[in-house]
Amino acid sequence: MIELKGNKPNILVVGDLMIDHYLWGKCERISPEAPVQVVAVDKETAVLGGAGNVINNLATLNANVDVMSVIGADANAIELNRMLENINVNINNLVVQNGRNTSKKSRIIASQQQVVRYDRESTEDISIESQNKIAEQFRQNIHTYDMVILSDYGKGVLTTNLTRILIDIANEHNKKVLVD
Repeated sequence: MIELKGNKPNILVVGDLMIDHYLWGKCERISPEAPVQVVAVDKETAVLGGAGNVINNLATLNANVDVMSVIGADANAIELNRMLENINVNINNLVVQNGRNTSKKSRIIASQQQVVRYDRESTEDISIESQNKIAEQFRQNIHTYDMVILSDYGKGVLTTNLTRILIDIANEHNKKVLVD
């Protein structure tokens, strides 16, 4: 495994967090209710997706990683927070927006073949209030990061306006910005 040596870089990831959820099983019959496969589930897994995948990869490389994003006030947010904390990622800069769904993409896999995927998420732009909170947190903390990664999966966190603000602030502080 590759690991970063020397001083660990402090990297901030801003973007669309999600959970990739998998139900694994076998299909050996068709439902009598409708002409669809019946999958007998024997395993369930969940991993960080979207910006969370970037975060997980950086944490695996032994970087110090923080995240800024917007989540809902829901069960998926609790699960996502737990997953981030399990890899020692600071979650203090996550903004909770009431009425927003924390993204979770669920896939049903039968005999190593994806049968269907269903999503629970919000894709509209985050509120102006949430954008302002992220911009303020970013402005207050930018000096603590060596680099910023913007991770946009089209789920509404990185609005055009917020992205411009973040890049401008990073440029004012001579911070590198990468886009995923």
